[in-house]
Amino acid sequence: MRVLFLVAWCWLLIVGSADAAGAENAEKRVRPAAVAGSWYPGQPEELRAYLENQLSQAEPPSLAGRGDVRAVLVPHAGYRFSGPTAALGFKPLVGKRFKRVVVMGPSHHGDFAGLAVSDATHFATPLGEIPLDGEAIRQLRRAEGVRVVPGVDRNEHSLEMQLPWLQVALEPGWQLVPVLVGHADAAGFARAAAALRPLLSGETLLVLSGDWTHYGPNYGYLPFPPDDKAAERLKQLDLGAWERIERADAKGLYAYRERTGITACAFGPMMVFLQLSGRELTATLAGMATSGPVTRENPNSVGYLAAWFVSAHPLAGATHGELTQEEMTQLHGLARQALQLAVTRGPEAVTAQAVVAGLTLPEALKQPRGAFVTLKRGEDLRGCIGYIAPVKPLYEAVVENAVNAALRDHRFRPVGPDELPGLNLEVSVLSPLTPVDSFREIEVGRHGMTLSKMGRNAVFLPEVAPEQGWNREQTLTQLAIKAGLPGDAWKENARFEVFTAQKWTAPYAQ
Repeated sequence: MRVLFLVAWCWLLIVGSADAAGAENAEKRVRPAAVAGSWYPGQPEELRAYLENQLSQAEPPSLAGRGDVRAVLVPHAGYRFSGPTAALGFKPLVGKRFKRVVVMGPSHHGDFAGLAVSDATHFATPLGEIPLDGEAIRQLRRAEGVRVVPGVDRNEHSLEMQLPWLQVALEPGWQLVPVLVGHADAAGFARAAAALRPLLSGETLLVLSGDWTHYGPNYGYLPFPPDDKAAERLKQLDLGAWERIERADAKGLYAYRERTGITACAFGPMMVFLQLSGRELTATLAGMATSGPVTRENPNSVGYLAAWFVSAHPLAGATHGELTQEEMTQLHGLARQALQLAVTRGPEAVTAQAVVAGLTLPEALKQPRGAFVTLKRGEDLRGCIGYIAPVKPLYEAVVENAVNAALRDHRFRPVGPDELPGLNLEVSVLSPLTPVDSFREIEVGRHGMTLSKMGRNAVFLPEVAPEQGWNREQTLTQLAIKAGLPGDAWKENARFEVFTAQKWTAPYAQ
């Protein structure tokens, strides 16, 4: 499910693009409620009374001692169908305070790839207007695969249905980041997760909006007849998806959808989330239901799940401090062990879990970070591969890329056992990507950098320019060429992001 980035001179070429952010209009732009009065009550007093009553009656499992809710999965059907299930999901959030709420739902009205964000400044419901987090949205729009799709959220209910719940449950003062998920393959979901990760912290709540199995002739999905066993079979279909979510198994959920054909509009947001959170959070099923008891004899039915994702620690966000000397030394040791096992026994002998078995890892090594492993013989490069985006926990990224650098860098023959004593092994831990407004902000020698233009991208690690003796203009020219663009393409309409790298180098034989 993850994307492996192979990098010549530790350069990365990524296929894909994001629309330029463009000039921001400071004028207030309100997205009005589209389905109030039909999908849920349109009068403020009636709506608030309904929500407060549902929350007071909800009796979900206890979360005592498990930590704080960082994300929730809730349905987005009409309240008369899914309201009681949604109330189970929102119940632990009553009275909680957040700075930002990211609501991520599927798009029912647009055909686009990646993620779509809004150009509105406020979303309205019968309970009032909710301000959007403009700075967070501008940051998202700089990421690959994120753009504004005009009008796509005008009639979209997947986001709107969650807003009144949040207005009633949470303490006031939060800002909204509405995100619609379009179509994507496995790599696209990983890119979407990488774009969202910098927004997540202990002050951010993530709301995953989605319904599950849509069964019946109306939905074109009849894997079994609508008999007296259909309800139990529908439950098992949704539980099959939940089992993979509970294991944080994005690859398994993707394969489950392919095998069963399960018609779940929650699939896209959940795939992004599983790439985003990994095993950082503990999943708890709060409740499940179907629309069957409401529709009664109607053969069509929709499944609903409510779940929490809980951690004693905040999700990894945009701020990553430098690792301590002890942490970097431990990472280097993991890379060395993985390298030795891969070269002497083969890559199939190496898993991150086996390498760290019996070790106590500090929390900093468990957080997703971009990381590279570089092998050199003297001054000559012998292999270099890594992840630019924080797609895996740091220790996993380092273990995997130690193997990849030794055996899977296509520029070199695989490293042999007799070469190990003469190698230098370098581990680089990357900071998150930070957009800059101009190439003039790039500091050669300090910054790694990415260039994006016309659907083409490339990256240099910070050491590339000093090793080659390039100044900033020469570096950007080479970066543009590596992206498959003319050498002067960096001068106009290109987008840049920068990052720093913390390195630890030592001989393999140390």
